Amino acid sequence: MAEARIEELPKRVARGLDPVYLLAGEEPLLIEEALDGLRAQARAAGFAEREVLHVETGFSWSRLGEVADNLSLFSERRIIELRMPNGKPGREGASALRDYASAPPEDTLLIVICGRLDPAQRKSAWAAALAGAGVMSYAWPVPREALPRWIAERARQRGVSLEREAVAVIAERNEGNLLALAQEIDKLALLADGKAMSGAQARDAVSDSARFAIFDLPEAVLAGDLPRTRRIARRLRAEGEEPVLVLWGLARDLRVLTDLQAAQRPGGDRQAVLRRHRVWKNRQARLQQLAQEAPREAWAKLLSRAAAADRVLKGAERRRPWDELIELASDAARLAGHGKQPEDLTWQ
Repeated sequence: MAEARIEELPKRVARGLDPVYLLAGEEPLLIEEALDGLRAQARAAGFAEREVLHVETGFSWSRLGEVADNLSLFSERRIIELRMPNGKPGREGASALRDYASAPPEDTLLIVICGRLDPAQRKSAWAAALAGAGVMSYAWPVPREALPRWIAERARQRGVSLEREAVAVIAERNEGNLLALAQEIDKLALLADGKAMSGAQARDAVSDSARFAIFDLPEAVLAGDLPRTRRIARRLRAEGEEPVLVLWGLARDLRVLTDLQAAQRPGGDRQAVLRRHRVWKNRQARLQQLAQEAPREAWAKLLSRAAAADRVLKGAERRRPWDELIELASDAARLAGHGKQPEDLTWQ
């Protein structure tokens, strides 16, 4: 099975084309740019004709075989693009893809384009068959910590020199929105006029297009990053996220931390707590550290406040739900960052 990260695909394609490509992932921008590069390389290799098939309700999978078998009157080399956004070919489609991959036609390039694939889909027989006949390339989200490097490299490719502060501004204002980020860099390429761009210039030129998911808020809280915590909470409010779901994400971690603190007493079993709450391994060390460093009962007090916030959300108390959530998240972030007791924390 041949796999290549989406950013590695251009170098592989430059060495020669494989008969089959599966492009999928969670960053549409990266998928479409990889597809553009693949098309350009194919055209240079003489693939002059392109046929696009859309897998949607009522699609007949016999079309794939018909198109593959149909000799063109105008071109000896063809590209077949099969767009399957949900990555669910069904039994008939899975069989058709495996059959195609078992004997790809000569002078035909098949590119299957999907969106996000869950682990079962990535390991499915049809995906394995396509990767075995060619290459599977998955576009993973760019991690937050890797975003500055991604920005700097993309800017360099477009002839823009960014000072470190400018990179930080661009990353902060476009986190979670790679398409907006790419558009901002293209805009800066026009404004910079060959000169290095400062942080102040970036702040004036770059709009705030960051997007956050509900689970970004607990991660910012656990990191003890108060400015980021408050920014995410306010953006979630502005985007109309359900406060009940936001509170659920916060309360889940507060519950784990409360139980971990209790498990530090003689006879306690912290590993049992982590198993019971099904905490992912990459989060366990941080949660245990916070439970150990915080003052006694500190997390339990915040969990009690989460219960009070829940009553507000349900209308049992006359206070503003988002004010309660932002205050709770802010104080939890302060505790994670400074180890202060909840009663010592003041919402600013």
